[in-house]
Amino acid sequence: MSTLKIFKNKNDNLYYALSIFINLDVQRSLFVLYLLQLGITQGEIGILQSFLFFSSVALELPSGLLADRYGRKLSLIIGFLGLSLSGIGFLLFSSFIPFAIIFCLFGASIAMGSGSDRALLYDNLLANHRADEYPMILSRARAIGAVSLGLSMLLGGILQDTLSWNAVYIFFAISKIIGAIVVTFIPEIKLPPFSSTPHKKSNFIDKEADGVFTSLIHFFRSKKGAFLIPLFIGYALFELSTIPLFIYGQPFFSMLGLEVPVIAGIYAAVEAISAGMFMVAGFVCSRFSLGLIAFTTTIAATFLLFVLSLDIGIITSIATFLIIMSLPALYETSYETYIHDNVESRIRASCLSFANLINSVIIGISYTVFGGLLDTYGFSVTLIIVAAFCLAGLLGVSATLLLGGQKTHLKKQAI
Repeated sequence: MSTLKIFKNKNDNLYYALSIFINLDVQRSLFVLYLLQLGITQGEIGILQSFLFFSSVALELPSGLLADRYGRKLSLIIGFLGLSLSGIGFLLFSSFIPFAIIFCLFGASIAMGSGSDRALLYDNLLANHRADEYPMILSRARAIGAVSLGLSMLLGGILQDTLSWNAVYIFFAISKIIGAIVVTFIPEIKLPPFSSTPHKKSNFIDKEADGVFTSLIHFFRSKKGAFLIPLFIGYALFELSTIPLFIYGQPFFSMLGLEVPVIAGIYAAVEAISAGMFMVAGFVCSRFSLGLIAFTTTIAATFLLFVLSLDIGIITSIATFLIIMSLPALYETSYETYIHDNVESRIRASCLSFANLINSVIIGISYTVFGGLLDTYGFSVTLIIVAAFCLAGLLGVSATLLLGGQKTHLKKQAI
């Protein structure tokens, strides 16, 4: 094996290890049940989730600017340490007000790592003339992350069932500290601020005079940047149909009479299936356009949400839930690859953070609405409303692809 290949594999493996610890989350499939047994209502949980997302919103853009200015690794380390502190907070408090603060810290910590991991990967690949490998490596990393999340959620159910809730959150806190340590071993290659178009310097960036924030503003004032915004909104509406359902699926299955270990097993199965979907995502995204993938996954999710709203029995409900949760793997990989194709290195993390900011605003609002609708109307009506918003997301994606010009393959970038 050549020295270059060994170096390549080492860096790839470090990124895969990072994906493991980013996604390792033993409390993910159980925290709603934990809060409910403390006496916090589903409506209050919806508000807490909104706090999480709105705190993420508040730091999305600043965290991206920090990552582009001072380093993606620094942003990731801060995020890991914040998550560890929030895990400790779950152990120390039991009422709504402290949890509001904890969820804000959790959201802020997520924002610190949001986009930085993918920007770090893409620029490292770009520096080594491997940008065309990004969809494949990202899909592998997401598959590994999905397996990590699935196994950790299963482990969380076992820890809670055999030991205690404390064991769940102690493990969570420690795992995030280890994640911060892993980040320190990943190289970070700084690239000059060239455009994504080969042999052409950016027409809106003066790398000496302009700061990252100024460059970001200029980008989104340009036609190329402005046409990405409808895509961000459209994708967020698709996410609206899956992320709140992922959280509120816990009490849904509990109402069906399932025990905590079984519910944890369902969520582990979600990640196992998602891992398989991520493994094929790189292949699919290299052969099919974002438009086709967005249309197919959105129509499928809309139909399945309607099916889940019906009284279809435990087994069919579980199967439908598993399929819905597996669909984002394909859409997400194609969506992020399209963004990277249209954004240059200098503002890569900031642009991803801006996309995540829009996503967080919409999802944050949806959590409060979702929780309120559940308390008032129940799951059936709520899922039908969510399905309608999911379908509406195609309007945003279509606007970007029809007006902004669609790319189906990675464009080689100059460095």
